[in-house]
Amino acid sequence: MPTELQIALDALLSFRLAEWHGLPNSLVVDVEEILSASNTATESRLGAYPALLQIFQAPEKAALGLQVFSRAGRVVAIETLEPPPLAAVAELGDPEARLSPEVYAEGYSGSEHLYAKRGLAIAIGEALDDNSQPRQKVLRCRGIRILAAAHEYGAQYYRPLKFERLWQRCVDQGV
Repeated sequence: MPTELQIALDALLSFRLAEWHGLPNSLVVDVEEILSASNTATESRLGAYPALLQIFQAPEKAALGLQVFSRAGRVVAIETLEPPPLAAVAELGDPEARLSPEVYAEGYSGSEHLYAKRGLAIAIGEALDDNSQPRQKVLRCRGIRILAAAHEYGAQYYRPLKFERLWQRCVDQGV
């Protein structure tokens, strides 16, 4: 019988976003039992805090695999290696919040669309050039725990670009 984590990972890996109901409490070893060992582990940042980033391959799935962000062995967020199609996001309806455009991909500027009560943060990109096609596309899809309200999407997941710039200026000035 599949575990709650197996069901959740399968929904995300298959881009069945309407079936995603938040990241269950889990450890990295739980993910390893389902997807085998990761092939990379690097120190990274998620929001304002450090996190270990591990990549798990799932080549038979639409997402091709997951990036797993963890702290002290606990999974705090997962991101698909390939972003889902815009149609999969459209099934979710309107997000509870849209954060300012701070996600960039070649030719696109994206804002985070937060589905707090579903535990999804999806970056939707708008083309920077009027002639670019498609005009919109999904840049990133992250699964997190269910949040009661959008304001709970805080520093553990998200760090606004203005704070990143301020932090870098302080570092550069030796403050």
